[in-house]
Amino acid sequence: MKNFSIFRKYPFWMLGLLLFCSCDLAQELLQPPSEMEAVPLRVTMIYPDDCIGDEGYCDTLHLGVKRAEAELQVHLYEVIGQRSDPVLIEMVFREAAQNSDLVLTAGFQMGEPLSRVAADFPDVKFAIVDVALDLPNVAGLNYKANEGSFLVGAIAGLKSANGQIGYIGGVDVPLLREFEAGYVAGVHAVNPDAVVSIAYISEDTSGFNLPDKAKEIALTQYESGVDVIYTVAGGSGLGVLEAAQEQGKYVIWVDSNGNHLAPGTVLTSMVKQIETSVYGVINETIDGAFMGGIRYLGLADGGVDYALDEHNRSELSDEIIATVESLRAKIIAGEIVVPNEVSLPR
Repeated sequence: MKNFSIFRKYPFWMLGLLLFCSCDLAQELLQPPSEMEAVPLRVTMIYPDDCIGDEGYCDTLHLGVKRAEAELQVHLYEVIGQRSDPVLIEMVFREAAQNSDLVLTAGFQMGEPLSRVAADFPDVKFAIVDVALDLPNVAGLNYKANEGSFLVGAIAGLKSANGQIGYIGGVDVPLLREFEAGYVAGVHAVNPDAVVSIAYISEDTSGFNLPDKAKEIALTQYESGVDVIYTVAGGSGLGVLEAAQEQGKYVIWVDSNGNHLAPGTVLTSMVKQIETSVYGVINETIDGAFMGGIRYLGLADGGVDYALDEHNRSELSDEIIATVESLRAKIIAGEIVVPNEVSLPR
């Protein structure tokens, strides 16, 4: 599979038409519906950036739509967007809406452009991950990341040898503060005296694709005494992982299960079931059961969790697992209410 950028490779009028698949998709996207009667559903997945291969957020989106393509026989188009330019993003959405039955995307920066386009195309279905849009033709697929982050925070607090713990986010926005708030609360639930160092990579969305800068920040934290870092930074997390390997310290992965990336270094992963949600909304649309509105999936729904498998089981003692499972049960029962906001200024 080749990975392209529509803003580098194609003229302005073709925004939204750069697709990667095994067929001549640009031509097919322009075909009228009558020529595509054999296709159950025309689905366009618009990624927030040139991010396939991040071992996290975008890869989980990709897995979801590719699974649907294989199992549900949808006609899939995948488009690389550019989240830093809302005008171009909106043009991509409009192009996709004119030629799709269902348009999917993800990321907080995609919300406003999508809301404007969805209002102009009431007969087209849309779905967006991590944005709470309450529109009849938009499914807002959201996750209680604070709950999953609480559990991995507890693991960090229990595993840390000295109570010095780190958090590195891509950009300081409300969505990522939910991860931070839950993580810090989880650390302090089991280790009240722990000190959590907080850092964000950038003031804009470039922070999700700056692995070198992320590595520098991680090295600074590790060299100051931090022995576990939770990275919530998209592709930049690969830089944190590299720093952890060099320093012989731990990193906690996010969005997908990254335990296999470096066994013995990746302590655990905070997993969001993005692949399942994306596949599910495509299936719902095919079945005529699409529902617009906001959805929130947490521990009780299986929407978030920490990853435990053969790659990290040796790092987590029975006592740690028992403590984390007890905390999970209390969250689901409502005995623990996990914060989802950070008090500013920090």
